[in-house]
Amino acid sequence: MADRNSDERISTVFSLLSQRGELQVRLLPGLLGVSGATVRRDLALMEETGLIRRSYGKVTAARRGAELPVSLRVTQNTEAKRRIGALTSSLIPSRPLVVAMSGGSTVGFVARNLAGRSGLTVVTNGLDTATSLLTRRSVQVVVTGGNARSLSNDLVGSGTEKELRAYRFDYAIVGVDGISPEVGFTCHSTRGAEIDRVMLEQADHTIVVADSSKLGRVRQAKIADTASVDTVVTDSHASASMVAALRRIGVNTTMVVVPPPSKGRRLPLT
Repeated sequence: MADRNSDERISTVFSLLSQRGELQVRLLPGLLGVSGATVRRDLALMEETGLIRRSYGKVTAARRGAELPVSLRVTQNTEAKRRIGALTSSLIPSRPLVVAMSGGSTVGFVARNLAGRSGLTVVTNGLDTATSLLTRRSVQVVVTGGNARSLSNDLVGSGTEKELRAYRFDYAIVGVDGISPEVGFTCHSTRGAEIDRVMLEQADHTIVVADSSKLGRVRQAKIADTASVDTVVTDSHASASMVAALRRIGVNTTMVVVPPPSKGRRLPLT
């Protein structure tokens, strides 16, 4: 993507399209606070990367619920993810441990909080996760082999799975795209789900991190049953009924407090 501001605008447009399916192009400059030319450049980039289709003054999502590139996901619900990262890192004891961590924007915030820990060995298939952990050179980082997925900047495949099965982890920290008390934990990618499942299976303690927008969603690839995970860390905007259902199943569900979003301009539907 061209720059961070562009990422944030594209993320906003994509989020609205995911909810509504269609938007009027003429309304976007006012919503985003930029010129029409800037909107056209952003839309051209979204079309080029397969996120949208354009026709007759409208844009539509190329596919409802499509996976957003990780460079854009990191701009969504940032404050919730930052607080989830801080709380989750506090759940990891300060002693020598071997921890599995997946890729993903929320796990990235956990990694930033763990980067200064000594005695910690982290095995990850997430390239961005590894980069965050290496900032202070305190954590021993092991990056698995595998085939890179460009949307998520993580490594997948049989080689990745085989390497993970050679370990026994004290903790596994995994990000997901959907949480349903009935269906379980899901994500967009079948190959990604396979790797996340192995991390959870190989760990003594399992933690799923997900901002509240993931609760109630079901994506195409199942990672694990809900009851197979020890702890879910989400935020205070999570549906109370969803949280109650997870707790009834026996999942320790913890919520970080996140202030309500500030009121901004509303985009008319037509």
